[in-house]
Amino acid sequence: MRSEPLLRRHRATLGCMTAESMTPYEAIVSKRDLRMYTAESIADESMARILQAGRMAGSAKNIEANRLIVITDQAVQNALVNAGDFASWIGSSATIIGFASPASELRLFDVGRQAQNMMIAAHAEGIGSCPVTLGHADVARDAVGLPNDWMMPMVITLGYPVANHPDSPLKRQRVSLDDLVRHDHWS
Repeated sequence: MRSEPLLRRHRATLGCMTAESMTPYEAIVSKRDLRMYTAESIADESMARILQAGRMAGSAKNIEANRLIVITDQAVQNALVNAGDFASWIGSSATIIGFASPASELRLFDVGRQAQNMMIAAHAEGIGSCPVTLGHADVARDAVGLPNDWMMPMVITLGYPVANHPDSPLKRQRVSLDDLVRHDHWS
């Protein structure tokens, strides 16, 4: 079991408060995509909360067609590197979570809702994450042994952040609300 001082250190690396004190809004606006992680395994209790956050995401018509694949096996992670055009780094993750869907009912919106819930929950736990699109369906399917009528269009990577790494996320300026939002009409 992970000690509370260690959790505080990981949360401090991410620039977040404890899960108990972080509001949902604070978790959303302070979350950053991270691609560099320590080799440390994700604590079971944290993983359970992250998976539960995904399970609780809504789905169109409440079909709940998607399934989650928790990937910690290094050989499987390495095979997934070839499933995406920008996935060369994912093999260094402590855990990868794959989002599997029946090909006949591929619901990318539902996958996105699950993924965002899980990444925000991970952030509140002091765990970094990043979504990765897998454009090579056959490679992804073969890597995790999915049946031919299933697809895995994306994964999220999870891991404890590397402190003071040169690739740590910078606080970049986001588009302003005035530039983002229109009211009633485009102009």
